[in-house]
Amino acid sequence: MTLTAIGRMEPTAPFDGTRSTPGVRLCVVSLERTTRCGQALSDTDRCRPQQFRRLSCALLTSWDLLAHIESVELLITELLTNALQHGEGPEIDVMISADDDTLHIFVRDGSPHTPDPRPLDVEAEHGRGLHLVTAIADEVEVSKDGTTVHCTLALQDSAT
Repeated sequence: MTLTAIGRMEPTAPFDGTRSTPGVRLCVVSLERTTRCGQALSDTDRCRPQQFRRLSCALLTSWDLLAHIESVELLITELLTNALQHGEGPEIDVMISADDDTLHIFVRDGSPHTPDPRPLDVEAEHGRGLHLVTAIADEVEVSKDGTTVHCTLALQDSAT
């Protein structure tokens, strides 16, 4: 796992190609997958969501966004698990950024296949992840090339 940037950063290009503004809190992490698409997850890859939950908890604590830790942990877990299970690229990139109003999570998995939630089956062991993401996040979108999922959480309510 490579920690690319953390803290307050100067303008940089997020995964969606836009420019961030000075003072935006930003963390970008790239990890090399150890499992090929279609195979059972390796022990290393199975540990990744837990590692990212801890990272996101520490990050949001340092950014004084404690009210959003639980939501972000769940979003990161679901998006990263999907990327590990269904992505095709050799790396997965995760970017978390926040300004005064919005927290953004980007997960890029290198797969051009657009994620599509399965019909919800309450008895199934799998298939609820994207439903949870859309229920928790304020917005969810997939990049035009299908490689990146982006979700947002509004931060205005954190002060109340």
